[in-house]
Amino acid sequence: MFTFYKFKVFKHDWLVVFIDDEGAVTKIHNDRDALTHYLSSVSYLVGYNNYYYDDKIVASVLRDIDPYETSQKIISGKKFNLSLQNPITLDVMQELKSLSLKEAQANLGLSIVETPVDSSINRSLTQKEIELTFSYCQNDVLITKQLFEEREHYFSAKFQIVKEFNLPAASVRKTQANLAAEVLKAKPKSDEKRLNIIYDDERISKWELPVNVVQFYEDIEASYNKGVAYEALEKESLTYKLAGLDHTYGFGGLHAAKEKYIGEGLYMQIDISGYYASLIINNNLLDNMDIFKRIYQTRDELKLAEDKKEIPYKVVLTATYGSMKNKYSKLYHPRAANSIVVNGQLVMTHLICLLEAHCELIQTNTDGIIIKYEKGFEKNIMKILELFEKQYDLSFDVDLIKKIAQRDVNNYVIMYQDGRIKAIGQFRRYEGGDFERNSLTIIDRALVNYYMHGIKINKTVVDLWKAKQFEYFQLVAKAGKFDGMAQEIKEDTLLEGSFSSNFNTLQNVNRIFATKDKYLGTVYKTKNDKETKYSKVPYTSDKCFVWNEELKRLDKRQLDLNWYIKQIEGWMF
Repeated sequence: MFTFYKFKVFKHDWLVVFIDDEGAVTKIHNDRDALTHYLSSVSYLVGYNNYYYDDKIVASVLRDIDPYETSQKIISGKKFNLSLQNPITLDVMQELKSLSLKEAQANLGLSIVETPVDSSINRSLTQKEIELTFSYCQNDVLITKQLFEEREHYFSAKFQIVKEFNLPAASVRKTQANLAAEVLKAKPKSDEKRLNIIYDDERISKWELPVNVVQFYEDIEASYNKGVAYEALEKESLTYKLAGLDHTYGFGGLHAAKEKYIGEGLYMQIDISGYYASLIINNNLLDNMDIFKRIYQTRDELKLAEDKKEIPYKVVLTATYGSMKNKYSKLYHPRAANSIVVNGQLVMTHLICLLEAHCELIQTNTDGIIIKYEKGFEKNIMKILELFEKQYDLSFDVDLIKKIAQRDVNNYVIMYQDGRIKAIGQFRRYEGGDFERNSLTIIDRALVNYYMHGIKINKTVVDLWKAKQFEYFQLVAKAGKFDGMAQEIKEDTLLEGSFSSNFNTLQNVNRIFATKDKYLGTVYKTKNDKETKYSKVPYTSDKCFVWNEELKRLDKRQLDLNWYIKQIEGWMF
């Protein structure tokens, strides 16, 4: 069903590698007829960043347009109309925020050594260069296939949306947000009345809420009606102490937390299920509410039945609010977005006010709170939640927690009563990174081990080092907006104990480790001006070594364990 591919273009040559579901490899070099014949039997063509590059190259070859000229137009950023209509293509990079294939490979611990064949070569390739290029392309295609499997849930959800809502097959190319817009038959709204908040007056009793909070939003609306620009007003915020914690009100999520807090005992995590989707329904904030309500109800029924068919419905619900302030989306509806946020903050404020006398607030986080309570207060809390659900037409998911370590609202880890762990921020990747991000996850692992299991920091570091789990120690860095990367190399001078420095040019994506080697210096990102400017790669040691081959071949004796221990200690509280 799926065929994976990668194109490579030179001035006088083009090469493409295909790998199908069965693992069969097909290589084509400068043969348009062979390409046309091969694609005639392909159902779905899958690449990496192919919507931006490879698809256009294929279209060029098929239409007998010089692929090198097309490639140069793409690289230079020129806009032109050229697309591949058939077969349907999928891009594994879609919605991955510019994650390059080399970065993903580095995160997975694979070799990221770049091909030595220069793409700007001004002659036909030799047979050896062709074979070498095919080899590197084949490796990239295998990685693309692996990443496609890693993202199975993402693409599966899109296929399910297309099937469930009878959309055209080609719609699977769209982002999840654009699919949601298609399902909801959405049309973008204007900026008119964007700060005339639609309040849920039927459910929210403003007189039960803090006067300062209510007045804050009313003053913003009054200023807006007098002609003050919405851009400035939507940046306004109010800090208000609620239940002992400073809460920031504005036009984002409501957040607050006890900072540098560690606790063990009786805790409760109270989350509002499908919060923003519920607020959309409660306040009639879409044109096609009947469709949205059916999707919400169907998803609720499937979720209760633990049926995986709920996924496409969940995606549509989640994507709706997420696109309401995207002016390029058909779901654009800033007035609805602001109304959702404001009502959401007022509802959450009311919940905290009702519970304050029965518990201690530990954290507020947009659609939920964490509280600590004394034994015997459970019934009162649950009764309040039951009444609250009825008043606001909402439902709660409640989980019991026995241990928490919270640096701030964005970085915390909790252990539920059943032993499950939930980790956010710097704690999140305690089980290791993934293809999207895998840098210095030794910090996450050591912190969770320490706060949740009482394991000493140095034991975690040494155990991972002994087990040769080097992926926990790496930092993956890319040149990004810089022109390149380089490493300082030191050499002895005539003066004892002194060094002179040179710089070795590195490739654009590198895997960096801390070392004790006195001859290896800092890794920099470089900017080519009249003189080369050097900017140190953040969160790296003053002594680094770069290892871009497979991690399993790395010599563990090169690592400076003390540097890693100091980084972890810097995160402790």
